[in-house]
Amino acid sequence: MRKVLIFSALVVSMALTSCSDNKQPQETNATPEDKDMLHVASPEWQDQIIYFLMIDRFNDAVPENNDMGKGEYNPTLESHYNGGDIPGITAQLDYIQNLGATSIWLTPPVANQWWSKDSSYSGYHGYWARDFKKVDEHYGTLEDYKDLSKALHARGMYLIQDIVVNHTGIFFGYEGEYDPNDTAKNFVLFEQGEQSAPEQAPFHMVDRNNPEHAQAGIYNWTPLASDYQSLEQQFTYQLGNLSDLNTKNPQVLDAFKDTYNYWIEEVGVDAYRIDTVKYVEHEFWHQFLHDDDGIYAKAKSLGKDHFLTFGEIFDSSPAFSNSGEKKVASFLGTKDKPELNSVIGFPLYFEIGNVLGEGKPSKQLAYRLERHMDSYPDPFVIPNFIDNHDTKRFLAGASQDAMKQALALLFTIPGIPIIYQGTEQAMTETRQAMFAGGYLSESSQFDQESEFYKLIQSLAALRSSDKLFSRGDLQVLASDESGPGILAYKRQYQGRSAIVLLNTADNTILLNGLRSGYSPGTQLKVLFGDTGLAVPGISSNGALSMELPARSILVITDSGSVNAEVSAENDDVVINFDERIDGEEFTRDIQLNGEITQANAKLKLILNGNLDKAIAFNSDAQGKWQVTLPVRNLGVTKYSAEVYAPEFGVVTDRQFFSTRVDMPELSAKVKDPNDDAVGFDGKYLPPKQSASNGQMEILAAKAEAAGANLRITLDMKNVTDVWAPANGFDNVSFTTFFDLPETVGTKVLPIVNARMPGSLHWVMAHVAYGWGNYMYRSNNASVHEAGDKIGVSPTIDVDKENNRIVFTYRGDLIGVERWNEAKIYITTWDISGEGVYRDISPSGGEWQFAGADREAPMVLDSVFLELNNTY
Repeated sequence: MRKVLIFSALVVSMALTSCSDNKQPQETNATPEDKDMLHVASPEWQDQIIYFLMIDRFNDAVPENNDMGKGEYNPTLESHYNGGDIPGITAQLDYIQNLGATSIWLTPPVANQWWSKDSSYSGYHGYWARDFKKVDEHYGTLEDYKDLSKALHARGMYLIQDIVVNHTGIFFGYEGEYDPNDTAKNFVLFEQGEQSAPEQAPFHMVDRNNPEHAQAGIYNWTPLASDYQSLEQQFTYQLGNLSDLNTKNPQVLDAFKDTYNYWIEEVGVDAYRIDTVKYVEHEFWHQFLHDDDGIYAKAKSLGKDHFLTFGEIFDSSPAFSNSGEKKVASFLGTKDKPELNSVIGFPLYFEIGNVLGEGKPSKQLAYRLERHMDSYPDPFVIPNFIDNHDTKRFLAGASQDAMKQALALLFTIPGIPIIYQGTEQAMTETRQAMFAGGYLSESSQFDQESEFYKLIQSLAALRSSDKLFSRGDLQVLASDESGPGILAYKRQYQGRSAIVLLNTADNTILLNGLRSGYSPGTQLKVLFGDTGLAVPGISSNGALSMELPARSILVITDSGSVNAEVSAENDDVVINFDERIDGEEFTRDIQLNGEITQANAKLKLILNGNLDKAIAFNSDAQGKWQVTLPVRNLGVTKYSAEVYAPEFGVVTDRQFFSTRVDMPELSAKVKDPNDDAVGFDGKYLPPKQSASNGQMEILAAKAEAAGANLRITLDMKNVTDVWAPANGFDNVSFTTFFDLPETVGTKVLPIVNARMPGSLHWVMAHVAYGWGNYMYRSNNASVHEAGDKIGVSPTIDVDKENNRIVFTYRGDLIGVERWNEAKIYITTWDISGEGVYRDISPSGGEWQFAGADREAPMVLDSVFLELNNTY
């Protein structure tokens, strides 16, 4: 049963020790009486809380500007303009401010390409500019935008505008082979007539076959990028068929300085979020921002001494590697040649999802937090987030309890928290509208009494109550390398401190001897979390030990009182292992031995901190004890082990080791015909975009199991990583359904418009694509909704050279003890980076499948495996 965090049992204490900079209102030049304050001084950005919204999907206050009559407006479709506008934002400032946000980041408000015939998609999102210095007609007027700026400043809030310099809209490309020595060859213009090119000079010069345009060189005459390891393609080729600007051209640089200085001066913008930063050369950023006529100089002339520019560098790091941080931080430049003054914390975003959403070891997140602190010159102004408009919603692949932990972490670590619109309403669709009548919203979503609105409100109050949370150092105290479990870190600032405890597992764990740094006898109080938990004081040996329920959250601090007579009642009770096995790998059953200074003591062997599945046994009359751990699980499995004597409150040190089983007990394999990725009726075609090339074709599949572990190996026709996906493969998604014996499941397959074959009934499903990896159960599943999220996902190993993808499932984490007679149905399709299954239509499109109506099954290829054979 899912643990529910009851808000009546939550507390945000404002009783932290006061100091001179604590609990002061945000300084600003604006006052509620001064409604015309357009320009205000820069805030201390590390203390801000950002609310990010998409203009078109937030609120519709002026229905008259919704439809420009070009077929671009349809609020029932994600691909079309929905009607949100700038006056709609101004009308909902109470909603945003009451949530606890102090700044608004909005998508580009500039005039966009309304409709792209090439992609059958509209520019509602703001990133396909046709005029960078004009407000889009759907959004309102320049005066509307200035009114929003003034209204924010009057509240002591700030305006952050999203900007683009890498590209305009989808105006040209290549049909046929690209010749870099003859860029006019096979060049085509995608649009004719109105909006066939940008309106703003010099960006209107999009025609390679026009001598004047070709000579000006405003654009890079290049096709779609296919190799993101190539710096040439990264900086000069097209991203998603978007017309790539030649940012080495001085005319382009000057135009953008003029454009984005205009918005600062004319509207009073306080910061820029910068899109697609890594696709633009480093030299451009230095000049654009730091030249005498650049962005920082203009902002400073208007009293904005710390004009924040935080860039999107969409990169992840493998577990226990800081390669992503290095790439992201490179766009901060150097001391001698600076670039941006902040970057979005993408590597941390991915790790939050991996650990809190997908059940990876909490040590991965501990490592990432440490890299967050040492990879950036000022980690306190790095914006952090758990989802946004370009990613899947956190709740699309994780449980609500996991999201509560993710939000608690976001508000208690260094860096600026960002809340994306709709997260506070527990949305699962990335681009759902907030207003009634918009995409997927029959009714208004502005509910200030919803569970997650109240949670975020409480967390914002906690963060704002003491600068400890926005300015304090961070020290990791504990984490688990064997799987989900404890994550503990300490914040310290000007003599004050707080400890954050998260149990990332879906079971009770034992927090064993946490070295908190507090003195023996220190009494603790809860600042945030479940006040029903009894938090003990610090023991006589200076440690904190307690049981933490599944997915629990605690923020605790020194209460100011010390129990000078802290109990040493059980200090003479000692329990130990006879020998250390740390770091060893076992291929046979493990016999653990030890002793306790108590006869016939009731003991528990705790594996991976899991108290709920502890193995009970007793010591003998001499206090000796012995317990056997079977080694059965396929592959290499990491473990921690400790022995606990609950009666005396003593526990051994944790030992860390691994087991290895190479020989499966069960197996099944099947070959799948080549060229059968054509849907059930043989008429489907994949999306037309050039990077889609056989990735959804399964050639062979194999399932192997031993003990609680299952390994599925898929040999594919083609494995690519064109889009630099976090999971190592792209242009394909796998939705796998499991029918397990002695369980009750269902036949309807959620979202994919299909049913389990034959007499099968699925009880558990797994979804994997380039940027997502999650599992769910059949409980509460429906035709259009996935079931209850499991909170744990398999590991993914990709062998691109051999076109092979391997998924390894740990049954002990998902409630499966053995895989005998398991029936496995694996399907392929494609899912967007936002987590949406791509549409199908009779004629298809660049990003649509072809060959059937929209309600047809979303299955391109499939295989079936049954584990009933001994290997």
